[in-house]
Amino acid sequence: MLSVLMAATQVSAQVSAGENTSFGWLFLAAAALCIIPAALAFLIFIVRVNRKLKAIVISGQRAALMQQNRSRVLAMIVEQVPLKQVLDALVEGAEQMDPSASCTVLLLDEQGLLHVASAPHLPDEYNAAIEGLAAGYGVGSCGTAAYSGKRVIVEDVRVHPYWQPYQALVELAGISSCWSEPIKNRQGKVLGTFAIYHKEVTVPSEQDFQLICESAALAEIVIERSNAIEALKRSEERHRLLADHATDVIWTMDLGGYFTYISPSAEKLTGYPVTELMQQQMQQLVTPESYAQIKLQMKKAAKALLEGEAYPDYVGEVEQVCKDGRRVWSEVKISGMYDSEGKFAGILGVSRDLTERRKIEERMRYMAQHDTLTGLPNRTLFADRLQKALQYAMRHQKSLALMLLDLNKFKPVNDTHGHAVGDLLLQQVAERLQCAIRSSDTVARIGGDEFIILLPQIDESHHGAMVAEKIQQAIARPFDIHGLEIQISCSIGLACYPEDGETDLALNKVADQRMYQQKAELASRLGTADFFPAVE
Repeated sequence: MLSVLMAATQVSAQVSAGENTSFGWLFLAAAALCIIPAALAFLIFIVRVNRKLKAIVISGQRAALMQQNRSRVLAMIVEQVPLKQVLDALVEGAEQMDPSASCTVLLLDEQGLLHVASAPHLPDEYNAAIEGLAAGYGVGSCGTAAYSGKRVIVEDVRVHPYWQPYQALVELAGISSCWSEPIKNRQGKVLGTFAIYHKEVTVPSEQDFQLICESAALAEIVIERSNAIEALKRSEERHRLLADHATDVIWTMDLGGYFTYISPSAEKLTGYPVTELMQQQMQQLVTPESYAQIKLQMKKAAKALLEGEAYPDYVGEVEQVCKDGRRVWSEVKISGMYDSEGKFAGILGVSRDLTERRKIEERMRYMAQHDTLTGLPNRTLFADRLQKALQYAMRHQKSLALMLLDLNKFKPVNDTHGHAVGDLLLQQVAERLQCAIRSSDTVARIGGDEFIILLPQIDESHHGAMVAEKIQQAIARPFDIHGLEIQISCSIGLACYPEDGETDLALNKVADQRMYQQKAELASRLGTADFFPAVE
């Protein structure tokens, strides 16, 4: 092309000098026919190169802007910025990529309803109208995308069948095109939609498809992260409420023996506010005996951890010291806590108040060992105490006395005044018997109007006879049963260890014989059979 231009220049000079004019003009015309197409081709090439360079620059700018917006949104996620603010930032970033567009994010709930999460540049009336719209086929671009899980491109919403029921909204918002991309999680569940609106009828380009796909993918990250955080908060709140309102005391402790958490129920159990308890260690909160038990377990646990074994679980009953000086029993369950990597992180304990359970157990134990009418020990408890007293007497060469007592003329009281009066009489007899003996002695009711008395560690055998005389005098005094005066007596059979026997059976046999002998002598003297217990 350059050589043609040089030849044309020379011909032009010759023409100017008047040399062979006709030939020169013909040559110039031919040269022009060659130059013009080449020049046009060159210009077209330059334009194409410029367009490609501009496209590359624009693409680079879009990529940089997209990365900038993505980084901004991800930073907001890390900082746990509220969901709406993050989605607003995502939408504004997408609108920066295409200034002619208005973007929205709708969220799909479990009932299949759509909710406006971000639509900053659409009219409020439009947003209010689509709020709570049920997703379904033919329900605009977003309702259809959410229902089908597929992208929906509507280039002209004024004529598309999906938009025919919503032409009033189209006029209200002043929109002509709407492209909607479903936002899906990794399992394919639709979380919502990302949509791009245009005021003019618009056909999406490759850049538009890239924008809508990238925005939907980024929205999925935002929504899933927000859902995970909310789920964690709900879980933590639920566990906090359970811990705060549980009757059991839940606590955690580090390896140094310091509390890291104590549930509020601890104050109800111990009287200490949680703030005070957090400043104390276990040894300050339990009795020395209980702490020795816990300390032994903690040493065992520490040894297991050093040897790479799992923290051993522990269940035991400990006696806690309350702020007002009371002592309460608690069942303590202790186990190890581990983090997500399986590393030991601390101790988890649950303390349960055993006060009521112990009361019930104590009551059951009392009922099993005591007479329900008089509250005196029954035959079972008496037998146990007699065995222990005999063992002590043998070991220390001491004496003891055993007395069997039977009431005289008790049957006529029952027959005349009824069993209710008889029961009241037995209760008053029990009270007088307890008043007539030492606190170390035992009186028990073994059935009907029969009682048995143990006098452990007496110095001389005649001391037993003196107590028996004292008891007979106490029973002989009149009883007042609701204004009714009743007078009875008793017969007592006394047996002493070791002279009358060295076993419980031997002593019982001697005492029983002597009681009936005394009763027979009294009956013979007074001439009545009412002294003897009725034979059922």
